Amino acid sequence: MKRAFIRGVWGIYDNSHRLLARRSKIDKDMDRILNCKFNEPFVTYVFGEDNFQRMTSKGFNCVLIHKEPSMFDLIKYQYRHKMEVIRYAMEEDKYDEIVWLDWDCIPQKKLCSNFWDECNKKEVFQACLQIYYKRKCYWRPSDLRKVPNGGFIYIRDKSIPSRGIKMWETIPQDNDEPAWAKMTDEMVGGWTNSEMNMKKYWDLFEPEFCNLCRGSAYPKEVYSKKDIYFMHFL
Repeated sequence: MKRAFIRGVWGIYDNSHRLLARRSKIDKDMDRILNCKFNEPFVTYVFGEDNFQRMTSKGFNCVLIHKEPSMFDLIKYQYRHKMEVIRYAMEEDKYDEIVWLDWDCIPQKKLCSNFWDECNKKEVFQACLQIYYKRKCYWRPSDLRKVPNGGFIYIRDKSIPSRGIKMWETIPQDNDEPAWAKMTDEMVGGWTNSEMNMKKYWDLFEPEFCNLCRGSAYPKEVYSKKDIYFMHFL
């Protein structure tokens, strides 16, 4: 079984727009990762030769997947790059099982020895369910603001990345999360009942080892029971 934790870098240094400014922001997050004593080895997939040189000089284990710093519009389709990294890792580098980590998703303690075995007890895709202020899922009859958070994404099915990308193509946004929401909805026959689907999402797709520092779709008395190894400081 070929497994990996993965992260990604794309974009240019331009603070004229909040999405373009993401490239500068993650440099600060990278410093936190470099100084984190609980890091597991991870692979960083990189867009752009300049980004690649910067990352390798910091000591990161990097794979250059595109010579230019972007493949998609950095304002309209910023997070399509994340989906491409995930696809590349599973289809081109042929990992059987991966965990994508945003740079602000920080390890909190040494990883348990049964991490991957426990992940296998739930669905082939897992991500913390987040609630937004704005509506994201216009195809649902309810809970339009609830989507899988993209900071920690577990996958063990090579078809999932392309499946998510196909969903994204039907609802292209600057964010990848609505596409994952539409995919998980379809995996359970649709989001038809709030109470039923919230429970179903928890049982199937909510990861056991990661929490959001804020914005969870579940009450604190529920998500606080997790055994946390990763925290997403979004």
